[in-house]
Amino acid sequence: MNFSKPILYLLFICLVPISGYAQGHLAAAQLQKLVDQSWEFSLQGQDSALVIARAALKLAQKNDYPFGEVLARESMGLYFEMVSGDIEKASEQYFIAIELCETHQIDYLADIFHTLGVMFHTTDNYENAERYYKQALEKAKAKGDFLLIKKCFINMGSLYSSQEDFVRAEKYMQESLDLPIDPHLDYTTYANLGNLYVKQKKFGKAIPVLLKATKEVSDNPDADLNLYFLLYAKAMARDSSGMTGVLARAKRAAADERHGPRDRSLLYRNIADYLAFTGDYQKAFYYRDKYIQIYEEIKEKQRDQVVLDMEAKYEAEKKDAQLKLLTLEAEKKAQQTRLYSYLALAGLVIAGLIGFFWYKNREKNKLLTRQKVKLEENVEEINLLLREVHHRVKNNLQVVTSLLNIQQRSITDEKALEAIQESKNRIESMGLIHRSFYQNKNLGEINSREYIQNLVEQIFTSYQTDQDRIQLDIQVADLYLDMDTLVPLGLIINEMVSNSLKHAFAAKEPGKLSIALDKREEKYQLKIADNGAGLEDMAQLERSSSFGLKMVKAFVKKLNGSLTLLPTDGTTFQIEFKV
Repeated sequence: MNFSKPILYLLFICLVPISGYAQGHLAAAQLQKLVDQSWEFSLQGQDSALVIARAALKLAQKNDYPFGEVLARESMGLYFEMVSGDIEKASEQYFIAIELCETHQIDYLADIFHTLGVMFHTTDNYENAERYYKQALEKAKAKGDFLLIKKCFINMGSLYSSQEDFVRAEKYMQESLDLPIDPHLDYTTYANLGNLYVKQKKFGKAIPVLLKATKEVSDNPDADLNLYFLLYAKAMARDSSGMTGVLARAKRAAADERHGPRDRSLLYRNIADYLAFTGDYQKAFYYRDKYIQIYEEIKEKQRDQVVLDMEAKYEAEKKDAQLKLLTLEAEKKAQQTRLYSYLALAGLVIAGLIGFFWYKNREKNKLLTRQKVKLEENVEEINLLLREVHHRVKNNLQVVTSLLNIQQRSITDEKALEAIQESKNRIESMGLIHRSFYQNKNLGEINSREYIQNLVEQIFTSYQTDQDRIQLDIQVADLYLDMDTLVPLGLIINEMVSNSLKHAFAAKEPGKLSIALDKREEKYQLKIADNGAGLEDMAQLERSSSFGLKMVKAFVKKLNGSLTLLPTDGTTFQIEFKV
């Protein structure tokens, strides 16, 4: 687990370089206020930050105040870096600020170099990040700025940790702790250092450091969030000592909606992993579900935002293209009117205009083609996100199945073993759907024939059924159904096929199991039949109190369908539903 990114980002917020250089200047107080506001709005992700930074720049230039212009340029760079995500524009503003410092001999280069280092660090450009951190450290040492030196040590430790250069990472983190200045920054270093030891599986060294990172004091606002480091280290070290209070704090922090969804999801995941290590599987399942719920909400928001951004971009480009085409048509009409007026002298002019407009149309068509390609690429990106969601859900279901397998090994009661096996079959039927969706080109619907074939074979394998003894006949049309239909349908088939394999056929007695799905007019019809012992009538079915039958009835109701027991040799169920 690598948590160094969030810690670095929180540290970056602490590094806002609003300092005392501006004191004594006529416009200093007003400019300082504007710069403070701009940085605050940038950290909140608001576009107002750029407006205020430009106002600060105008004020500095009007008053011939170079250092004020440096601060304004840095504020604009922060906006482009954090709000609009335009690293190129951010770099341009930072380098203008560097040039101003060199031209006017302003002692602020160390701060700008550090800001550049943070920008390249957060965009994973480690080579440039290291270069600018070293320049910032050199100049900070030259002018005795111990606070900036400490911040350079912290971020360089995090940088080398990201590159798995553990020796240098530990060296810089320890050097930052050795500086007796701004001790509240040490808690961030303790968290990064503990994570560094965890990555090296040095849990004995990690746990004491992480206990410091989670200490509840006023200078450590992230104490509760750092608990997921400690939970992870404790679980990996197989150490449950002194964890009662820690676990209670972690649960409260995870439930606190003032924390961001990413932090809450990490807390829930590590709580679940720790509880699984201690053998409390019931609570582990509960907190794993909490983690999955928040994780899916994060993915859903990301996917919705991508779709909204794409729709807005597409509509804007579409309107712009239409406006350009209308303008072009108006220009053509005006040119034609003039051509008719000067027909006698227009031979060469007409040829030139035809060539000009042919070129313009060709360029317009090229532009529209590029826009179409870009839109198709964006759609593909969304499809990749959806496949990733299905893949993650399938993997999480596999984790649940693995936990059931672990629990199954320690159970001897036959009914309990049977219940766990049935639960595994139900989970695997849902996992098969998610696997089919992320492997399928069409993310909206999948082929029901392929899915049902795979599902029934999976059930036969689970019950170790000899297919030479039990003949399987699957007659399913090539119907394409969505997830809302396939999930209940798959669980119905799972219950009925499992019931037939368990109860319909006597030991070593041959038999036949048939499954058919077809569409008749506006309705879909599913038949599942066996030639085994059978049921007497529908009344016997209604009197049954089995959990499996209750599930079948519930899922038939979810499909707005009907369940019928047909009079045949053996047992034949017919389910009709609309989609």
